[in-house]
Amino acid sequence: DMKGRLILQKRNDDNTIVKEISVDNAIVLSGRDLVAKQFINEPINPISHIAVGTGTTPVDPASDTGLAGELFRKPVNPVDPTVHLVTTAENKKKVTITTDLDFTEANGALTEAGLFNADTGGIMYNRVVFPPVNKTTDFTLTLIWEIIF
Repeated sequence: DMKGRLILQKRNDDNTIVKEISVDNAIVLSGRDLVAKQFINEPINPISHIAVGTGTTPVDPASDTGLAGELFRKPVNPVDPTVHLVTTAENKKKVTITTDLDFTEANGALTEAGLFNADTGGIMYNRVVFPPVNKTTDFTLTLIWEIIF
């Protein structure tokens, strides 16, 4: 079964990790549909953006199609298949997708995140709710998403 994990790394101005949070996410039905469409050769846009928000509503994989309170969306960092696509010890495939939120980006009490295939709207692949991270101009935030198939 597909599964994912989001790792949030809070970094100071020296780029030192001062706090790390790791939380499992839910692959929502719209995300499973996105993957299924690849098998029937339906044209779809790939995952391209990570969004963060302030929603605290529990994840409902059957009906969630967007974040509950989206605050900010940013393109994912370039993905190099030779580095970001690996085979795990359990003979599964793991894709790693990252985005870095700079000091002035997405400031607020962040509590949710999701992967999307567009810069606005689009299809949400997964969603996660996590303990509040009070993003301020005092630190950057790296979001590392591991998706395992």
